[in-house]
This record gives sequence, structure tokens and C-alpha cells, in this order.
Amino acid sequence: MQGSAKSQLPFLALGAVVLAVLVFGVGTRIEGARRLPRQAREAAADARNIRAGVSSLPGAWAVPGPPRVGVQAGHWRIEELPDELYRLRRSTGARWGRYREVDANLDIARRVVEQLRKGGVAAELLPATVPPGYRADAFVAVHADGAARSDVRGWKAATAWRASDASRQLLDALSFTYVRFTDLPEDRYGTTYNMRGYYAFSPHRFHHALDPATPAVIIETGFVTVAEDREVLFGQPDSVALGISSGILRFLARRDRFDPAALQVRTYPAARVMTPNAVLSYHPREGDKVAARLAAGTLVRPVHREGEWVEVILWGNYRRFGWVRESDLELPGDSS
Repeated sequence: MQGSAKSQLPFLALGAVVLAVLVFGVGTRIEGARRLPRQAREAAADARNIRAGVSSLPGAWAVPGPPRVGVQAGHWRIEELPDELYRLRRSTGARWGRYREVDANLDIARRVVEQLRKGGVAAELLPATVPPGYRADAFVAVHADGAARSDVRGWKAATAWRASDASRQLLDALSFTYVRFTDLPEDRYGTTYNMRGYYAFSPHRFHHALDPATPAVIIETGFVTVAEDREVLFGQPDSVALGISSGILRFLARRDRFDPAALQVRTYPAARVMTPNAVLSYHPREGDKVAARLAAGTLVRPVHREGEWVEVILWGNYRRFGWVRESDLELPGDSS
């Protein structure tokens, strides 16, 4: 972890405990198991449930076989991207001196795959190129961030703009476990347009992209350009990987495999802002940081509802997005 070597010990010990659970089998009796940290016990229980050997691939209800999960190492073999994505072939990721994002991504992704396999999951390591129409019970793209500023740090994760309920459940599971295994702060206001519009999430634009029903998340594990984050990404890769694999296990173990509706991507008709100077918030809660104020008549495209809030993209300015109170919008109809 960041800080002294002493502060790193709890997470090293935790990582070792969960690795032992995954490596030697969930059924193995571990001395002192009652004293295991809660997240380690939960990861073990999730792996035990996964070992029941039932998959819920998109397009079908529960079918025999272990769950299938794709773990993409961001920027790995980027030069092999197909012609439709040729503009991204030079996107080699962030770096700081000898520290390269792609190296961290690949190391962490490989560990995630290994941990998932030992937890009973049919996990596979994917390069930058996504197989056309890739179908799986879950997909996670592993990336790290970079910035010229020194006052930013931490992790963030996102789904596609139009995400299924299952994708949002995967996001919630990863958000729950990642911070607990890494102790990294969340970069709450750092989610970008490019994350939400990640090419792997865009089958309407690219042939080499996911099947729309595949639950998918992209995670930026930390900042390669920030010393405290580098200590974790390059010095504690097992903790980082466990934060991700435990989240995937949590999602797979808790998802209702007999609910195909959760895999459907919802669409919403365009809406118009009714309230003058309406608040566009970064998150769906009262008093959160304000991203902008919207004039009455502003046209927006809703992408998700949560309680009294609606997540929207500004029409004609797709890099501006956030949450608006439903009471501030004129909504022409329900989602379809």
C-alpha cells in the first residue's frame, strides 16, 4: 500500500489468505478460518457457489458448465487491432519513466484470470482486440490511468452508456471489493466519456466488440503517474487482482441466472429540461458536486434511471453528462 512498509502488511496478509482459499480449494479446512477478514470469507463463499458449475451466458438461461469470463489486458498487443480500429494502434497507454501501464495491465489481468480459474470460473485472458460478438457471463477491461497533474489519484470503473442491469450489478460488485483489497481512494469525478464509450462496448460501431448482452465493465486501477498509486499497481499486484477477481466472483455468485431480462440493454427516448438552471450532478444524490447548470429547453438523452434521478447525456455535446432530477425533465415515455 501507499506509505510505509508496515502499512502494506495487512493487505499482503489478506491477499495471501484469499489466494490460499482459491488455490487449495474452498472445501479445504483452514486453521483459524473464523478469524479471516470478512471480505476473504465472502470471496471464499462466492467461489464455493461458483463451483456449482452453472453458467448464464447471454441469450440463454442457466446452462451446464462453469461461468465464462473475459479479462482484457488494456493496450496489450494494441498494434494488432483490426483496420476498423486502426486509429487506436498507437494508443500504448500511460507511463512514468520505466513504469508502463500496459505492463501493469497485463500482470494484473493474468493474476485475475488465474484467481478466477482457481475459483471455478472459465476465465480467459484477452488482448486489445475483442473477438467479434464476444459472449460471456462477464467481461472486465483492466486499465490504469495517467495524468499530468499531481493532485489526482485513485481508481474508477464504468459501464457502457447504455448498460444492462447485469452490467451495473457487475460495476457495483467491483466497486465494493476493489477498495477493500487495495485501500486506494476512488476517483469519484474522473470517469470520462471515453470510458463509457469504450470501443469494446460499441457493437453498433465496431465488428470487434462485445455482444450487447455481455455484462461489461472497464476499470482504471489507479494512476501510473502518481507515486502512491504506483506502489500498489506495481508493488502489490496480487491485492489489485484480488480486488477485481473477488468482485467478479461476488457478481457471479449473486446474479439471478434465471433472469434474462437483466441482460437486456434499455433505451430511453429523448427528454427536455423543464426547470430553469437545473442541476446536472456528477452522482445521483442531493448535495453532490455540480457538473453544470442546464437551461430550460435543453435537450438530453437519458441512459439510466436510479430513484428520483436520471442519468443523461447532453444532446449535441456528448462529452457533457451527469444526473438530473426526474422532476426537472419532461419525459415523453417509459423505457423500452
